[in-house]
Amino acid sequence: MLKFITIRQRIQTVTKRFLLASAILSLLVFGTVAPIWATVDFNAYLPIEGTPITPEFKFTKNVAIDYSNGGKLKDALMGKNMTMSFSDTSDNNTSIKTFMENINTIFATDRKSTATISNLKIEYQVQINGDSNHATLDYLIKLIPTLNGYTLNKGGGDVPTVLDISWMGFAMKDPVIISTQQYGDLDINSPIGAIQKQLPEVYSVLKGTSAESPLSVSLIDASALVNYPIDKWNSIFDPAYTLSETAGYGYAGQKVAVTGFAYGQSDIYQGSLRAVNTEVDFTADSKYHLTIVERASSGTIDAAGHANGYMVQGTPAISTLAQVGSGASVQTAQGLSTTTIYAMAGFAVVIAGGVFWWSNKKMKESIKRGVDTSPAPTFKYEERKHWADKFDEEKKE
Repeated sequence: MLKFITIRQRIQTVTKRFLLASAILSLLVFGTVAPIWATVDFNAYLPIEGTPITPEFKFTKNVAIDYSNGGKLKDALMGKNMTMSFSDTSDNNTSIKTFMENINTIFATDRKSTATISNLKIEYQVQINGDSNHATLDYLIKLIPTLNGYTLNKGGGDVPTVLDISWMGFAMKDPVIISTQQYGDLDINSPIGAIQKQLPEVYSVLKGTSAESPLSVSLIDASALVNYPIDKWNSIFDPAYTLSETAGYGYAGQKVAVTGFAYGQSDIYQGSLRAVNTEVDFTADSKYHLTIVERASSGTIDAAGHANGYMVQGTPAISTLAQVGSGASVQTAQGLSTTTIYAMAGFAVVIAGGVFWWSNKKMKESIKRGVDTSPAPTFKYEERKHWADKFDEEKKE
């Protein structure tokens, strides 16, 4: 069995540093950053040696059914609180092995990729919660493949190594039937699959209505990652990236040069990325409303070496050098240097610190206002006299 190369947990990550800098830059320009939720959330580390990797795909979807008018759906879903979940691998489950082989076919045909998967782990979860007016179904599918053969050209010296990343944009258009011990055969590639299996009384209401079609769309679709050109992804070079797996007792860990690529952050280049809602009114035994939330996709790639993203015959790839050449650029995809990005982040931190200091000072001053420690003012009072005193003064005269 091939050894998993897991380098996802690290002491420091260039991606986090870059995302922080990008977020701060967006704050300076827009004053706010839109929250990012992923339909597909992708993470991968690409070693320059081309050894097997374990990238991670997370596919999510959120569904809400409004039954405030009453009806059979309210009877079936009100008070419902349940979770469907399973986890398995292609080594233990023949249906997952078949799914893995189908992905390899899509790699070769649709994505024109040389990469193949030798092992696949699936984690599947659906949370169903219903109250008096509506029910929510939250889907999460996590795929962790062991990937090989993604090196297009092995470099050395001043010759860059070229790594294929077109495989990351695969999409499953057909049902994906997985055999499970808990739920039998389950189609994990559509929201309605879980409803058919665990909520047949709900499916009988939805069947044949205008809600059935949007609930039958594919969940496993990472095409958004390749629809946005890799050379336009945010990128930053970190010459001192630390791998936690190489750290021992008393040692910080091996430092390597890494280039981080990130997609899916609202900024001045990619714009404001927001969720898109699909709204459907449908009628069965009563009037209902369906909402499906499609959130913006995101991706992060950490490529060993000084790397650049570009297109090879219409498909995305990354070229990387183990060391930065004398004429190599250390700029981001938007033309900003690493130093500039960090300087902007540092400048923003200084501004934030100044604002915090001033706010803290004013707060302390407002607290002290209840105690007046200044010298008491000197007042000259005129003696107050009773009206009868006037007669006493006249007698004296």
